[in-house]
Formats: sequence, C-alpha cells, structure tokens
Amino acid sequence: MPARILHVDLDAFFVEVCRQRQPELRSVELLIVGGRRESRGVVQSASYGARAHGVRAGMPIAEAARRCPGATFVKGRFADYREASRGVREVLRNHSPVVAMASLDEAYLDYAGTERLWPVSLLPEAEAIRDGVRSATGLDCSIGIGPNRMVAKLASDYAKPRGLMEVRAGWEEGFLAGLELRALPGVGPRTAARWAERGLTLVAEVQAMGLEALARRVGDNAKWLKLRAHGHGGTTLRAGRTAKSISRETTFARDLRDVAEARRVLDLLAARVTAQLREEGLEARTLTLKIRRDDFTTRTRSRTFQEPTALEGEVLPAARGLLEPAFGEVLRARHGVRLLGIAATNLVPAGPGDLFETPARQRQRALSDVLDRVRGRYGFEAIAPGHLADRRGRRSED
Repeated sequence: MPARILHVDLDAFFVEVCRQRQPELRSVELLIVGGRRESRGVVQSASYGARAHGVRAGMPIAEAARRCPGATFVKGRFADYREASRGVREVLRNHSPVVAMASLDEAYLDYAGTERLWPVSLLPEAEAIRDGVRSATGLDCSIGIGPNRMVAKLASDYAKPRGLMEVRAGWEEGFLAGLELRALPGVGPRTAARWAERGLTLVAEVQAMGLEALARRVGDNAKWLKLRAHGHGGTTLRAGRTAKSISRETTFARDLRDVAEARRVLDLLAARVTAQLREEGLEARTLTLKIRRDDFTTRTRSRTFQEPTALEGEVLPAARGLLEPAFGEVLRARHGVRLLGIAATNLVPAGPGDLFETPARQRQRALSDVLDRVRGRYGFEAIAPGHLADRRGRRSED
C-alpha cells in the first residue's frame, strides 16, 4: 500500500507558548523570542508580525532589533516548551498509532492502510487534528499531507499559518515545480546561492534537465537533487524515536576571559543536560563541547564514554576536561569566548542499573535520583553544585 504521511507543524510555537505563559504578551503583535534586546544571542522564533519585517529564526538578536525596532524581546523557558509539546503529542496519539516527533514543534503521523476510512482524501482527518490540538492546547498548527516525509513537510510549510494542504501520490512533480530550490530540505542558503550563480534557482529547472547535464552544474549532488526535485523521499516512521542529541548553550553578554567563570557556566549547562537525559530515559555515549570566540570562530571537542551515562558525577568532570584546553587556546590567541555550549550525543535508551557496577557509580546513581526528586518538587534551581549556589547568593546580595 502507498504511504500516506501527515506532517504537523505548530505555528510560531515558541512565541505562542510564551504568550500563554505570560498573558501580558498576548496582545503584542511584534514579539521576538530568544533573549533580551541587548543580549548577544540569536532569535529562537518570531511572531508573524515580526517576520514581516524580515526577522527569522537563527538571526542575531541585534540584527532583529535593527529590523524591527518596535518589537518586544523575551527569553522563554525550555520547560514550558517541553510541557506544551507533550500536550500536543498526546492529542496526536489519539489519531495515529505512529507519531514520530521530529522536534518540539513538529511531528509526522503514519496513515498507511487507511484507504477504507478515508478513501479519497485525508483533509477531513487533518482538520480534526488541527481543531483537536487547538482545543486541547490552545496552539495553532499547519498540516501537510503527502506520499513521503519530504513532500508532507513542504506541504505544511506552504500551508502556514493554520492551513491544510494535501499532495496525493502522482501530484509530487507538479507541486514541486513551482518551488525554489532553496525550499527543498537539505539545501541551505549558501548552497542555493552557489547554484543560483550557475543558473539554477527553480525545482522546475532541475526537473527539465538530464542527470549528466545537472552533474556538470552541481557536481556530486546531482543524483540527490534530481530525486528530490521529482518528489522522492523517505516513508519510514518510528514512533517515539530517540532524539539525536540533547544540548544547552549560552551566549555571554560580554566576551568571557575568566576560566573559573566559564567552568561555573559549563557545570550548570551540563547539569541541565544530564537532568533532561534522565527525565527522558536516555544515556549518552558522547559528550561534545562547543566554544565560539569573539571573532565567531567556532570549535568543538568531544569525548566518548566507556559506558553510556546520564550521571552528573561522570559528565561534569568530562565536560571540564574538554573545557580547559579549549579555553586555553582561545586565551592564547588573545580572544574572548562569546558562546559556550555542551551536547550529549550518540543517545541510547537507559538500561537498568548494573548489579555489578562499581560502588562509586552506584553512589552517583543514587545521588542523581535524589537530585531529580528534589528538582521535580521544587524546581531545577532548588539544588545545584555548591560553587553555583554561592554565586547566586552573592548576586542576590549585590
């Protein structure tokens, strides 16, 4: 049976969650989420009013402030986003047994074999999902329907905001022909600009070219691009699939040159990453440090553990071990640190505790259980490493 896939994409998700949690923002048309106006971070999301001024996710906040000087800037809470995303996921599970969350604000649903229920179109079902999400969570979404993941996602992009679009099997080429190449997943701005210099900007142009002629224009990407342009895409979904990574990062208001301060920040980021790993029942095989200098040069360093872990007592020392040489290189080059981040990757489902693990690891596991219980009851900030608590106390006294 042919695949039938729905892509559900929440409209301005981070903006709308902030509006729900902060009622004073509900009437603010120009709203940008990511940090304060004077911060040096990047835009996480923007309201549709702000997008009309050219503000986009990933743009430096300083640039967003220049483009949209009348906007209100806020920094949302990840815990709020995660809670809202879980509410949406519960609604989706009432409609399809296979719900693959691609991120906090988007999901794929598998409707293969549903021809008897919906013999012609899945639009009535998509409308029921959209209305159900709105009723249960207060959030709007757009839904695309297609014979594979790529087409379904492009259809939802085309339908925004709060729209529905169906591309049935056999319609793929006609739908894609009207799009620009930069709309295709995997085609970034630089790649699109490079291909535009070679005379390729539209999907229809790629559809009309033979593979050999296309290869002369784009090189080794020709076969992949040709398949994309004609509507080929993946159809396999895995319900509740494991996340690829869990990460935290922060951009400093001023370039950092104090290694002790960097260590304190890194400890807090690592604590948050390990807490989320345990909450989601995951462990990491690899830990990656990200450090960005004041000239925007970015470096990463990684360490692979002998055993997958989500224990703070194992992750924190590893994170510090990655930080020390990386921070030293920045200082020796006479630069400061603009951004610091950490990511847990190569994730696997957490297994039960090993009866034969070392006493030290058993103590670490017991300590992590205590941390999780305290934070679950009183909030994450209720308990932290001693040097972080001292620092918070000093700030409150200043």
